[in-house]
Amino acid sequence: MGPVGRKKHGIVLGQLDVANQHRTTEDTMITVAYTSILHFVLVLTLGGVLGASFSLGGEPTGPAPIVPVEKDRPRHDGFLTIAKAGGVDLLFHGDSITDGWRSGGSSVWEKYWAPLKAANFGIGGDRTEHVIWRLRHGELEGIQPKLVVLMIGTNNSDPAEDVALGIKTIIADINERSPSSRILLLGIFPRGAKPDVRARNEQVNMIIAKYADNRRVVYLDIGAAFLMPNGTMGTDVMPDFLHQNLKGYQIWADAINDTVHQMLKEDLSRLLPRITTPSPVSKVAKQEALIVNGKVELGTKGLEKLVDDKNPETANAANTSLAMVKEWKTAMDKDIAQYRQEGDLFLAGELLAGMVAAYSGDSAKAYKVQLAEVKKDPAYDAGLAYQKLRQIPYAQRKDPRFTAMVTAFVKKYPNGYYAKQAQALVPKE
Repeated sequence: MGPVGRKKHGIVLGQLDVANQHRTTEDTMITVAYTSILHFVLVLTLGGVLGASFSLGGEPTGPAPIVPVEKDRPRHDGFLTIAKAGGVDLLFHGDSITDGWRSGGSSVWEKYWAPLKAANFGIGGDRTEHVIWRLRHGELEGIQPKLVVLMIGTNNSDPAEDVALGIKTIIADINERSPSSRILLLGIFPRGAKPDVRARNEQVNMIIAKYADNRRVVYLDIGAAFLMPNGTMGTDVMPDFLHQNLKGYQIWADAINDTVHQMLKEDLSRLLPRITTPSPVSKVAKQEALIVNGKVELGTKGLEKLVDDKNPETANAANTSLAMVKEWKTAMDKDIAQYRQEGDLFLAGELLAGMVAAYSGDSAKAYKVQLAEVKKDPAYDAGLAYQKLRQIPYAQRKDPRFTAMVTAFVKKYPNGYYAKQAQALVPKE
């Protein structure tokens, strides 16, 4: 996976002065973020976790929702042009419901999302397999958006389990091609005038909700916001019982606005435990507030004391929150180990530094030892140097001088993760 830096690493060479370029929005798709071996691992993972099989040519041959299908090349080509121009922080991806931000929701888009450097890659009629094809044919080439808002699946007529596999494959593809991006995964919106026609989509949502790790992938089901209290759908929000009008897009924007802004601000290397609903027990909520504000060790120690509280409600609430923090810490430790194994020592160092800050007391010692080890490794210096290359905007990477810079980098750091990453920065066209 690709690195996420805290600092800007500007570089000047002739007219290649990009010191004022934005840090993450103009990165290229890192096509070899997984080497052929890691790609094989990904294939095995998808085959095992997603229940897919693969042909010798590398394309999945399992359920239809995971088999890439081309549908609308002209629209796709237009998205390629947008991606290669760079400057996208927020990307909406999906089908006609997402596409509708251009029509019924255009005024809401201009108010809420346009100021956030947003792009809309929704295409009417798309199913999961179409989005998979588009991602695998360059729609993230030239950009690594900070956040991808994904909502797809209502057009699939397949069993719920298969549709969920398609969505999981899309998440894997985004992670592979834009590893610094986070994903706001939306539950499939309700459709039909009455609840009895929504069972399949609701089944899909129950499955994909489990894909959220509340670090890189956050799940939100905002479907109830479009419905009346009795579960029916009014034409004042979705005139055809599927697509939103202006009122519907306003509801959508209001429902995700806070989460979008929060996720855009959060640094991937400084992710903290996410507590979306504070505990109703005030003692526990107080410790949770410390945790979400970066004082993880202090809040954790507070929860550990409350576990023995004489009030069963307080003790149970503390146990629940403490389990969440432990799960987050385990996941972060796993990520650090994975990045070190893959050779991405820069990102491993970033995450370790974040954990040192989160655990400022005795618990930080082990992370400090790991961080010192990482920084002593020559590959860490290669990672620092690589950050300078990846800050060059995609459009300027066609300049022969950029190719020369990459050649010089590979000559200096010929082996390991970053050599292949650097070579992937050079446009293939």
